Formats: sequence, C-alpha cells, structure tokens
Amino acid sequence: MDFQLDQEILDLKAKAREWVHGTLDGLCDGMEEEEKLPEALVEELRDGQMRFFGLTIPPEYGGEGWEALKWLSVLEEFARGYAFVRMIGHTMNGLFWRPLYDYGTEEQRRRYLPGMATGQIFAANSLTEPEGGTGRDINAKATRDGDHYILNGHKWLITQFPGLTTLFYAFAATEEGMTCFLVDAPAEGLVTQPMRRMMGCQGPRHYNIFYRDLRVHESQILGEKGRGLDIALGMLHLSRVSIAACGVGTAQRMLDLAIDYAKRRHTFGKPVASRQAIQGNVAQMATEIEAARLLYQRAAWMFDQGKEIVTQAAMAKVYSEQMVVRVAEMALRIHGGVGFTQAYPLERHFRDCRSFHFEEGTEEIQKLLIARSLLR
Repeated sequence: MDFQLDQEILDLKAKAREWVHGTLDGLCDGMEEEEKLPEALVEELRDGQMRFFGLTIPPEYGGEGWEALKWLSVLEEFARGYAFVRMIGHTMNGLFWRPLYDYGTEEQRRRYLPGMATGQIFAANSLTEPEGGTGRDINAKATRDGDHYILNGHKWLITQFPGLTTLFYAFAATEEGMTCFLVDAPAEGLVTQPMRRMMGCQGPRHYNIFYRDLRVHESQILGEKGRGLDIALGMLHLSRVSIAACGVGTAQRMLDLAIDYAKRRHTFGKPVASRQAIQGNVAQMATEIEAARLLYQRAAWMFDQGKEIVTQAAMAKVYSEQMVVRVAEMALRIHGGVGFTQAYPLERHFRDCRSFHFEEGTEEIQKLLIARSLLR
C-alpha cells in the first residue's frame, strides 16, 4: 500500500503554499475590517500565479478535470491562509458545480459551468433556514403560475458576495416536494440582507436571503421536481471530505506557527521548544494532524475509485473538526498570552477554525451517519 502522493501533487502543494503566504495573505490584509473581498484578491484568484477556479470542472466545460485527491491535497494548502480564500476554493471547485454537472441539462451546463471555471460566475447555495434546517423540513414554498414558479421564503447563513455572486441554488417546496431552482442574480424578488458579524471567518458578511414573490421559469429547475433533497444531500458527502482537508490545512498552519514561536521564544536562557511540556504538545498536534490527513486522503481516493464514501466522509469530517480545535488550543498555550492578541496570526486561525463545527453538518450529524452504517 503506497501512501506517497505523486510528485506532481507534491509540486502543486508547494506552489500553492508559496502563493498563499507570498501573495494571497498580503492581498487579504484589511478584509476583516472592510468586510468585502479586495478587488486585487479577486483579480489574483481569477488570473494569478496559479489557477484557482475550474480545477475540478471537466475540460469540456473549461476546467482542468482534477480528481478529488489531487484537488483536496492542494486545497489543504489554501486553507493555511485566510478563511475566505479556502471557502471560495472549497465551494467553487466542489459544492457549486457538481450539482449542475450531475443533474443539469446540457443547456444549463453550457450556460453556467464555463463561467464558473474562470471565476466569472460565483454561486451561492440558498438552502438553510432559521425555522427549519437543511432537509425535508424547509418552509420556503414554490407555487406554480403557468410556466413559472413563485417562490417565497427565508434562508440564512448564506455565503454570497455582493457584485460577484450571480447564481443562486434556491430550494423550495413544490407540490412534488423539495425542488431546486437556478436563480440568476440580481433578480426582482431575491432580497439579500447581511447578518451580524461572525466570530471567525470574518470579511464579507453571511446573508439572510428572502424570496419575495420571486418568479422563476420552469426551465430553471435543476433536475426533477421533488428531487431537491437528493441534490442538496448529494452535494454534501465529498464536500465533507473537502472540509476535512481544510481543517488539516488550518491545523498544519497553527502547528507551524507554534513551532516557529517555540524556537524563537526564550525563557530562563533557553528556547521554550527545549521544554518537555512544549515538546509533548508539538508531538500530539503533529500526530493528530497526520491522522486527519490520512482519513481525508482515503475518502478522496475512494471517491476517485467510484466507491461509496458516506461513512468515510463523515469520519474524516468529524475527526478533522475535533482535531483542529484541539490543535488550536495547544498552539495558543505554546504562544502564551501574546497568541491571544492580533499581533500574531494565530488569533485569527483560532477564531476561524470554530466554523468547521457547522460547515457541511455538525459533529452530531456525522456521528449519526457513522452509527447508522455500523448498526444496520
């Protein structure tokens, strides 16, 4: 059994890491205060030192067609930087194009996928609701009116970028059941309202999305009417592996910062890295990161082989989200009080990593999926 990544992937990882720390991090400075994506960052992502969009989209639609293991190994490096960079990479190279490819008509694919492959089309997944959730209990409704549907409802915690996001996956209940609609933005009846600032992943706000008599033509239905839940849940399994990879990248960055600080910080004439207690934390962090890395790589490899990954994806995601928080705590203790200040980047990563608890399903949901597979 060979656990070594191909040299091509190792080279891509090194190039991505250099791009993140040499260019992208600097372009993100001020994003948390200004609460928007800097124009220079968007330009660099679209046409910079390394291709960022379209890496997994098939070549016939303008992409590179990377397999999951190759892409997620590179995404791990993007996750070392600002959270919104890895969030854009995670969604645009996975969550947002695959439903169109798997369920869309050829006309829908040709209309949207080439734009996604270049970063000219940003998408948003408008599913989660404040009074319901992300499953069969959604309250948004779609009422037929001739060859159109009229949508009404309220979504929240939606990641979208004003001026950039031009496609919404809008989920609402029709007579047949939950249905997915493709909505071009801006549109009359599609109302966006920023939410309060988040604890972490700061920058552009998350949004409330209101459907207020939003009129959508029936040709914009994705897949079959009443099969929207299949589309929504079908997005999630590989996406959970993607989030696991992001957790590994963020944790690796915190370990690197902790090691660097421990070597430079001296107490009583010695670097704190020479203290056995610090060495124990470093060893624990590195071990847990490597375990999480192997879990997500195995799930990604299985996906590339066409195998079922529901259980493996849930295992990778739940362990990664637990691991990254433990690593954050140990990295903060190694830094001491100064790590709790904004003078060091650890403070931002410490906040950002909490979002992994909620992205693509909570720890409790992952455990439920794992238990079902074991007890059936």
